[in-house]
Formats: sequence, C-alpha cells, structure tokens
Amino acid sequence: MPSSLLRRGLSHIQPSSPTPPLTHPDCGIMDPSPNASTTTSQAAELSNRGLLGWPTLALLGLATYVALCSLLRFKRIQSVRARYGYTDRASLARMTNQDAHEIAENLIYLEFPLLYDLSMRLALFETYAVENIAKLLVTVSDLNKWDTLPKRFAAFPPTSTQLHKAIARMNFLHAPYIKTGKIRQEDLLYVLYASMAEPIRFLNIFEWRQLDEMEAAAIVTMWKYTGDMMDIDYRTVLQKDDWEDPLEFLKDVTEWASEYEDRYMRPVKEVQALGQILMEFLLQSHPKFARPVAYPMALVVIGNRLRRAFGFPEPSLAMTVLTYSLLLIRKLVIRFLCLPRIIPVEYISQPDKTTGRIKHYHYMKEPWYVPDTFWSRWNLETLLTWVCGGMIPGDGGADMKPDGFLFEDLGPKNKVGKGIQETLELEEMVRQRSSAGCPFAVATKP
Repeated sequence: MPSSLLRRGLSHIQPSSPTPPLTHPDCGIMDPSPNASTTTSQAAELSNRGLLGWPTLALLGLATYVALCSLLRFKRIQSVRARYGYTDRASLARMTNQDAHEIAENLIYLEFPLLYDLSMRLALFETYAVENIAKLLVTVSDLNKWDTLPKRFAAFPPTSTQLHKAIARMNFLHAPYIKTGKIRQEDLLYVLYASMAEPIRFLNIFEWRQLDEMEAAAIVTMWKYTGDMMDIDYRTVLQKDDWEDPLEFLKDVTEWASEYEDRYMRPVKEVQALGQILMEFLLQSHPKFARPVAYPMALVVIGNRLRRAFGFPEPSLAMTVLTYSLLLIRKLVIRFLCLPRIIPVEYISQPDKTTGRIKHYHYMKEPWYVPDTFWSRWNLETLLTWVCGGMIPGDGGADMKPDGFLFEDLGPKNKVGKGIQETLELEEMVRQRSSAGCPFAVATKP
C-alpha cells in the first residue's frame, strides 16, 4: 500500500547530529539528506502509477459529496427555523395557523413526501380499525378513494376558500351520522389524533432525521385548526379546551387516544372485513410477483395493535429483520448520499380558473381526477403503476373524472352532487371561524 511504502522509505532515515543546511545561490536552502529526495521520488513514482492519487482523490470526492449532502439537508431546517423564529418550546405558544401550514408544506412536499404520504395511509388504517368507525364505513364508504382526503386539507392555506369548501363538505357528509349518534365526538377526535400523531411517530422512526419540536408543532397546529372548524367538542371528550402550546395538546390527546384504542380497537368482524379490503387494495399497487414480499412487509410496518385488530398473521422474524434493515439502508442513503429535493411534489392542482375543478397527480390504482395528458400517461410513476396492474390516466374514460373534481363530487355515491345549498351554508360558518392567527397564545387559563 502507498502509506506502508512511505513508512518503509522514511524508516531508513537515521537520526543524526544537526547539519547546517546547504545552500545554492539560485535555489536557496537545499535538503542535506539524500534519503529525503529518494522518498520524494518514490512517492511521485507511486502517484504517477495511480497507486496513490486516484484512490485518494476518490475518497476525497466522496467525503466532499457526503459533506455537501449533509450541509444542504440540514441547511433547509435551519433556514426554516430562522425564518419563523420558533427556536424553543416557549416560542411554540405563538405559532400561527398560517406559519404551521407553511412549515407543514415544507415537510409534506419537500422533506419527506414519500413517507408522509405513507404515514397518512397508515393513519387511515388506524381509524378503520376502530369498531364504531368500521361499522359505519363498511356500509357507506367508497373505499376506492380512501387515500385522498388528507392531501386536500394540507394543500390549502388556513383562510383559503378551497379549505373552507373541503371542510364544509366533510361537515355536511358527517352531519346526519352525528345527529343520529352513529358518529360520536370521540370518534371525530380519534380521527384527528391519528392524522396528526401518526405522521410524527412514523417519520421519527423511519425518516433520515427526526422532526424537531417546531415541525411537530406545525403538524399538530394544522390538524387542531381543522378540528376547530369541524366543531369538535374538546371539553366534552378531554374535559378541557385550552392548551399552552401544540405539544401540550398532542400530549393530552395521545394519552386519551391510548385509552380509546383499548376500548374500541378490537378484532370484530366489521374491522376484520375492512382490513382485508384495505390490504388487498394496498397490495394491488404492487406487481403480482412482489406481493408475497410486500404483504409481510406491510404487516411489519402496521405494528402489533393493528395486526391484532384486523386479524392479520404475525410476520416472521426474518421478514421483520429484512423490513427494518431495508428501511435503515434507505435512511442512511438519503441522509448521506442524496441531495435535498428542490422541486416540491405536487399531489393536487389549484382550482381551474374557469371551471373551479381540482385535479389529482398522484394515485395508487385507479386514476380518479387525474388529467389524461401525454405526460400523465407515460411518466415513470405511471408506467410503474401499469406494470403493477393498475390503471393509467385515460383508462376508465369519463367515469374517472379526468377534468378534476368539485367539492360537491366528494362523498358516497348517493351523496355526489347533493347538498350543495347545505354545504354553502356550512362553508359560511367555517369561514367565520377561520383564522390565520395563533390558536394557542390567546387561550385563557383557569
């Protein structure tokens, strides 16, 4: 090796009494030791042969690239923290709904788009594993569009008309079931809990870095604001309705949700039937040859409690180790070898200026609301979907609504296009409650 050769060359130099340096009238000080010049010539010869230079340059280049990846990846979170000024726990009490939306957008569309999307799917799995919710969903839900609603909330600012319309439509769809007691306040709160807590938990375990307090608080604030406009009765369920900051709210709701799951997340027949439908739907987004591996991996990721509730089998130890190993490798590769994303993922469009319709750009199996364009049909993601047995934009024709959706299109088939006037009235109520300000600092403590 080059370094060992250099050491052997240097070992021939014996210590001796100091010798005054030789000088040359043109060159200045000269090295009195012939061994030093010999060693230099040896190193030069090794470098010329490529034994010293190229490996060193390759390692230096790799180290530089890794350092650049780390610098740029952490520079973004440092920049966001400096921009908004949420540098400690005390500052989180003044986080506004608008700031929370912008910070969450950075997480969802730039930092962690893939696993945030996956965590929201897992959050829906959790809500479907609750007995009361499962019984209702089995009878009224259109499961082919089960993964789309959370993206709509995150896409729109807190005072936007689009967010008001989305929440008003959801309130309209929930209202008959709330009135008859089929949906309880605690059921609504649990759905809210899963939507904000599961992404935080999931990203902290599987992403290349954990969320800091500011980012966790932004997710909580965004969903707490949604819960406010759903008119969730926190005092009835939690025996309080004001909190010092978002993290205190998350703590209280998490403690309550643990007891709620103990009571209602049980392996009843409706839950197990729904679990089978959801798992089949999830596996259909993978090619058939990959499903024997994708299925046990999904069982590992969903965790013990959901597996028991849905009646799924326990994955083997080997599959558990493989799944966590692959996720760890992904984490390390992104952390040290991938430059940060600079173009945000786009899940849905802004409303069309003429029609008001909103298009999707991301789907699992069926291209609901996805425009039928050359790029949407033949991009890499679409081709992978096709290989996995899914449909591509344009398949299914007008039934897939390629021109996009209006909010009155949302809901079970028997509700599509209905309740327009009622939704408008609810939209006005939502608009009056909306605010870009801080939902926590204004609270009055007893």
